[in-house]
Amino acid sequence: MTNEISEVTRRAIIDLFSASGVNSTGRLDDDAFLARLYDLTTLPSNDYRYRNAAGDIHQHCVRNNDWDPDWVFYDSRFNLLRASDNEFLAFLCESLHPVVRPVTDETKELVSSLNKELAADGWELVPIKEISGKPVFGAQKSGSRVAVFEEPTGWQKVDRQLQEMRLRLDTANSEEQYQAVGLLCREALISVAQEVYDPRRHASSDGVTPSDTDAKKMLGAIFENDFKGASNEEARAHAKAAVRLALALQHKRTADFQTAALCAEGTCSVVNMLAIVAGRRGRSFGEQVRDLRQ
Repeated sequence: MTNEISEVTRRAIIDLFSASGVNSTGRLDDDAFLARLYDLTTLPSNDYRYRNAAGDIHQHCVRNNDWDPDWVFYDSRFNLLRASDNEFLAFLCESLHPVVRPVTDETKELVSSLNKELAADGWELVPIKEISGKPVFGAQKSGSRVAVFEEPTGWQKVDRQLQEMRLRLDTANSEEQYQAVGLLCREALISVAQEVYDPRRHASSDGVTPSDTDAKKMLGAIFENDFKGASNEEARAHAKAAVRLALALQHKRTADFQTAALCAEGTCSVVNMLAIVAGRRGRSFGEQVRDLRQ
């Protein structure tokens, strides 16, 4: 697939980092920064003394510091000049992440400069959420929207759990931490099911009222009754699959970012679907809050 972000734009961005003296890896060492994007242990070493990229990058960027500051842009293992747009943009967004670049004013100045270059190819970097009051950036086509239904649902416990889930996903770097994301997904699904489930309207298929912690059964009853018929089969299947994924992740000893991210995405999707069913979409959040207070 042809990249939309040209080599001309990519080289201009590399020159921007070089000329400004701004390190693309922020306050992190090069290997620590790149490990947030790549599995360095699976990439080859360019130094015969080390088995993989993790070893030679640490040697030359941390111990000796004898590589050029912009080496990563020209390293064939990362191929940022010709990598997919998604990979290139992910690199830029990670460079702006508050863990990497905690000074908000510096981040604003850098993102403004990056956007001036990306605009030539119709892309821009925009804030999509916050961590501890600091922006996290995502990439979008100019004039389009990055995220749908980012506003709170008005279910306070659900909103808190989703926020915590996103924060944990952004900062996780071990199997145990990715499994914790799955646990938060499960808790969010339980909470939203408790908000929506009504035993008078949502009869279960076996006639037994589910316990108030059985998200799988409550969600199944909600979608069986509110999304009836063959035309809604996919919606019902989606909700059930999201619950299964969250439960599986808790016990998966090989949990990784991809699995946790898919679980989080599925959970958010189910919450948004239930918010639609409950009539919490289509009005402003301010109107929802006024309704709750009445």
